[in-house]
Amino acid sequence: MTTSVPISLHDDIPETSLTGVFELIDQTAKNLKRIQRQTVSEANLTPPQYAILNMLWEQDGRPFKEIADALLCTRATITGLMDTLERKGLVVRKPNPEDRRSLLATLTDEGRALQKNTPSLDSIYQSCCTGLSPIEFQQLAFLLSKLNDSLIFPEA
Repeated sequence: MTTSVPISLHDDIPETSLTGVFELIDQTAKNLKRIQRQTVSEANLTPPQYAILNMLWEQDGRPFKEIADALLCTRATITGLMDTLERKGLVVRKPNPEDRRSLLATLTDEGRALQKNTPSLDSIYQSCCTGLSPIEFQQLAFLLSKLNDSLIFPEA
């Protein structure tokens, strides 16, 4: 049986356990997903569809594999999402001139126009996350990145 050890770094910061920290991270992720889902649903999109479009708005003509890797999902999942985005007239598939075995996801004019009518993730999060200063966000990003890099996955 493992015991939970409280962590206390500073007098004005409440004590918490490692389990408590990870529960807070999980709850924060769920809340952010809910905020994102509410916002992108106004554009008749799901969060994964929005994530693909957001990547294409940054750089159009991306290979499916690159999108799948960035979104931490399989190419089969991306294919299904692309099917839906194609039916909506927002993207088209084009052959990859650098690799004939792969396809590129490319925005249509309608897909590009949707960017003007859809809030960016930064603006979504900025409007809902007023409790931290810019410096605190930088510190949080640094710590979460350090935590993520230090995670060790148990062998299967």
